[in-house]
Amino acid sequence: MVKWEYNVIAMKTKISVSRHDREKKPTIQNVQTELNALGEEGWELVGVQNTRLETGNLFTVAYLKREKSDK
Repeated sequence: MVKWEYNVIAMKTKISVSRHDREKKPTIQNVQTELNALGEEGWELVGVQNTRLETGNLFTVAYLKREKSDK
């Protein structure tokens, strides 16, 4: 039977849209880089939740899993 381990992380998200490029998609900084690094470690993204704090800061909560090693 396959056993899984899980990782829940909050990633600070900065979304920016240039005034001159409003038709284009917004840029989400840091999230892609961090998820790619976790993917290299064997983690698979299985869910995402965006949360805005009372301070106005936006965080992306990522839910990841990978097969548990038999070590």
